[in-house]
Amino acid sequence: MVPLLRDPKYAYFPQVGDALIERARGMSATNFLRNTDADVHLSIDSDIMGFTKEGIDLLCEQAGELGIVGAVYITRATARTFPTTMFLDEQRVEFAADPTPIPVRWAATGCLAVHRRVFEKLAEDLILLHEKDGPRAFYNFYHSMEYEGDESMGRILLSEDYAFCQRAREAGFNTYINPAIRLGHIGPYVHRLEDMAQTPLAPQPLALTHIGRHWRIECEGVTEDAEAMGRIAPGQRTEVNELFEKLEEKRKALA
Repeated sequence: MVPLLRDPKYAYFPQVGDALIERARGMSATNFLRNTDADVHLSIDSDIMGFTKEGIDLLCEQAGELGIVGAVYITRATARTFPTTMFLDEQRVEFAADPTPIPVRWAATGCLAVHRRVFEKLAEDLILLHEKDGPRAFYNFYHSMEYEGDESMGRILLSEDYAFCQRAREAGFNTYINPAIRLGHIGPYVHRLEDMAQTPLAPQPLALTHIGRHWRIECEGVTEDAEAMGRIAPGQRTEVNELFEKLEEKRKALA
């Protein structure tokens, strides 16, 4: 975060102290909308790492053009891990050097840039809640919602991040991801996209394909479908993480 905080075009508003995540996110977005004249609301969760200032600058620029642009990270489960972004049906996404935004169904808010015009549009149909609480008053942009999916999905409950993206879609704003930004999700260790594979993988360009409720991962010399992408032993994950740390040390030494 330090490189961002040193740039005067970024303002820092930490949102803490509320156990209800949709309310915390709503208060953050409402403060952005009512009390600043900024163009883009950037949310970065405290357990997300791996981004660069250049990547975040680009993410915000793209949000200015498209409305909603995020970056992908995976869940912290040790068994069935998968991206926190919901792809479109049969969608294949390459995570390499190309930063061109790609449309997806729903994105997670752990690293998400949203332009002001999206919140302005959504606020037209919302009531300001907790108005008597002063600065804690907020529009409930992120309240979870029931959603009627296709036959394979059925009727489901969308979490606050997916619900926000669906609500924005219904208001005319698609959601995109920048596949060049690679993030880590901090847990017992740093979870990365490569952890989806059964085979221990070093950080590298790879492709993910969403097929029904399952995923396929492809990279150099490895292709794994849902049957292979099962549980990875903790020792294997530690080995991958140590390899990543060594590669990072070499990269910094060469920089």
